[in-house]
Amino acid sequence: MVDASVAVKWVVEEEHSAEAVRLLQCETRHAPTHWQAEAASVLWSKVFKRELSAEDAGERMRVLLRAPVLTADIADLLPRAFRIAVAQSVTIYDSLYVALAENLTVPLVTADRKLIQRLAGALPASQLLWVGDIGPTT
Repeated sequence: MVDASVAVKWVVEEEHSAEAVRLLQCETRHAPTHWQAEAASVLWSKVFKRELSAEDAGERMRVLLRAPVLTADIADLLPRAFRIAVAQSVTIYDSLYVALAENLTVPLVTADRKLIQRLAGALPASQLLWVGDIGPTT
């Protein structure tokens, strides 16, 4: 289970991109349906920060849209996600990933340090994984 912060690392060379790419070797990757919009938003911000050209970012977005990720509809996740968001002071967008990880009983892999800090103690350590901790056999 991956969030957009990890997926972007599949197409943009950043710190921990190699670890994120290792996740593509897993049998399946899951995310709520909004992950693509979030990832595209990150690419958009890189254009405005002049880190990528609009053409390059557009091509990377097209690659991401073909990424092998099984998506889950957010409608069923929203009630639990809302409770998580309120209790842990995280966005609904982030809490949707957490709710899906709970439903699937798999860890959420993220590159969002603030999310990890906000969820620390609220989730079992096995439910939340920092992308930098991905090893060759994770």
